Amino acid sequence: MNEPLISIIVPAYNSEKTIKKCIDSLLEIDYTNYEVFIVDDGSTDNTKNILSGYKDKITIIENKHFGPSRCRNIAASKAKSEFLAFTDSDCIVEKNWLKELSRGFINDKVAGTGGNQLSPQDETNFGKRVQQFFELAGFLGGYIKGKKNSDLSETGHNPSCNAMYRKDAFLGVGGFDEKLWPGEDVDLDYRLKLQGLMFMYNPKAIVYHYRPQSIRKLSIMMYRYGVMQGVLIKRYGFFRKAQVFPLFFLLMLVLLFINLKFLWFLALYYLFILVKTKSIVSSSFILIFSIISVLGWHIGFLRGILFKK
Repeated sequence: MNEPLISIIVPAYNSEKTIKKCIDSLLEIDYTNYEVFIVDDGSTDNTKNILSGYKDKITIIENKHFGPSRCRNIAASKAKSEFLAFTDSDCIVEKNWLKELSRGFINDKVAGTGGNQLSPQDETNFGKRVQQFFELAGFLGGYIKGKKNSDLSETGHNPSCNAMYRKDAFLGVGGFDEKLWPGEDVDLDYRLKLQGLMFMYNPKAIVYHYRPQSIRKLSIMMYRYGVMQGVLIKRYGFFRKAQVFPLFFLLMLVLLFINLKFLWFLALYYLFILVKTKSIVSSSFILIFSIISVLGWHIGFLRGILFKK
């Protein structure tokens, strides 16, 4: 049986540190019928020069700096395939990535599939702790789901760093909203769900994802997520637990400053982290990440709610 053609689409902006590792992993995939699109989103670093070394093996699309949503849509419009697979320029994919994503299309109701995210072998200690934090927080937003289910399971959302869609379903709802980033993948999946379609998750479809390398970059990332949630709530109302839990956590922090008796909340949270990580150092970092992330998220959330742009 012939394997259906799959188009892999990767937006890249100032990705000189990781783009070579990403492309090399894509070219080593154990799948016979696929094409690779790398969309350079107006990079100003050495990304263009690195990409030029692969011009005979992949399709390179030059784009002005309009953001990853437009990059993906442009490549999708040029793809000749039945399926569109997405990852990011700071990700490395496993050889069986496409085969495992393909397994999720169990019926015609499945619009998309996704997989797990792990730390690369050469990730920094800081990046690995950020990964731990994302894994612990994964039950809130579904950004990282881990191996809770060892095989296929239905899910509500797959992040665009590790996802595959039926092209007809993707184009049928207009693809990614080019005004959104981040959150364009949450928006896309919700619009597809409104069409009566569903999503599958396969923990064996793995990408290795480099994480923010400083407190500042992590806080900016969470701020942007907060803005996105505010925008999506204005558009659809509350439809994800990721939109509710941070409000509860912020309330606990406010009560803590008002009355120190609420210190037990942070103590219990820290104990929970310690049990999970079995490391005082990692637990301390994750507690700091949690507080910074909640504050950054809410600042962004208020901006997303209160302002039009």
